[in-house]
Amino acid sequence: MSLLSLPVDERLEYLQDILSCSGTMYTWTYDTKGKLLKTNCEDLLLDKIFSSAGFKEKMLRHVEEHTEPLVQSHTAGLLWGAVSERKDGVPVRIHVYGPVTPIDLSEDRINKTVRNAQIPPRWRPKLIRKLQQIPLYSLSDFFRQILILHYCVTGEKLMTADIAFRSEELDNALTGDSAKQDLPGGRDRTKTWKIEQALMNMVSQGDLNYKEILSKAGLVSKGVDMGTTGTLEQVRVTQIVFISLCTRAAIKGGVLPEEAYTRGDAYIRDAMSCRTIADLANIGHGMYEDFIRMVRKRKYSQTYSKQIQDCCDYIQLHSDGKVSISDVANFAGYTDYYFSRKFKEETGKSVQQYIKEVKVERAKTLLLSTDLSIQEISDRLSFGSRSHFAESFREIAGIPPAAYRASETREDTH
Repeated sequence: MSLLSLPVDERLEYLQDILSCSGTMYTWTYDTKGKLLKTNCEDLLLDKIFSSAGFKEKMLRHVEEHTEPLVQSHTAGLLWGAVSERKDGVPVRIHVYGPVTPIDLSEDRINKTVRNAQIPPRWRPKLIRKLQQIPLYSLSDFFRQILILHYCVTGEKLMTADIAFRSEELDNALTGDSAKQDLPGGRDRTKTWKIEQALMNMVSQGDLNYKEILSKAGLVSKGVDMGTTGTLEQVRVTQIVFISLCTRAAIKGGVLPEEAYTRGDAYIRDAMSCRTIADLANIGHGMYEDFIRMVRKRKYSQTYSKQIQDCCDYIQLHSDGKVSISDVANFAGYTDYYFSRKFKEETGKSVQQYIKEVKVERAKTLLLSTDLSIQEISDRLSFGSRSHFAESFREIAGIPPAAYRASETREDTH
């Protein structure tokens, strides 16, 4: 006799017996109004968390319109999965697994969760103990459990990609609730993405004028969420991810893959052996500058003399302001005429054209990574007027600065 020939409740009992072999998995069954019909959990405190986070309401809305399983992620690090049971295409019951957690819950996260729960204060110590006993599951393992649950309920075989995954951060972003994104523990992923793109673009361009953007990155994103903020392991994992991204950006910038991966692997080994957050921070800053200079060397060392390379560096480092031919010529120790001729011979460009191109690249970075207005960017880069800035930007980038910023934002939201 096949599993699917049994009634749904018997299938679920069979599945729960199997899951109990590896530890407790809390199960809940609701009707389509959100009324709890049955559970194997001895008290309802966890149901209070589920409801107070708004997950029950979102689950009910989801099953009205969708048939695929739903996994919801709480900012505290808790996961719930829901599968709808249907009759003639209409939902009749909803089966929920959870909560589980993919991370070790910190004391701070547990306390915040308890404070936000809509329960009397006298119940809070009990809820704290309950949260400390939440089963630990990796996200991939939990997804597999939800797919098995879905199969037992519906007889339909799905893939992980078919699961609808929602988090409070994602919901806040989709609804434009920036206030919630700015709460402690909340993160604006759009800003994180923009800063990341700017940082990687600076590596692939070999842009030495990186310090402002690099310092801003730490204010926008606290790194990979490991359950606690500012721990050694969180910073270590974040730096390893950062090193990996920079390695690929350097290859995009022209560094040979063998050279980039060898250097990146060495930095990862250093990060693995660090014993302090300060040491990890030093490795991250040193690695970033190293990759930028590797790209810059690859771009210029084979075609430019040392003197012209140094002049290109000078122009880039002084792009936030007025840069004239005389300024660069004086830096190199040449007359304006000799320097202009030598620069054109080696680069194929006039000094003024090169300065304009560097400033436009700098403008791209500022458009991508800051909220500065176009006028403010124009003033900062000393274009003289907004119209001259727009004309120069269109000449180099092919589109006006406003269109460039809008196109990059649209790419992020798709």
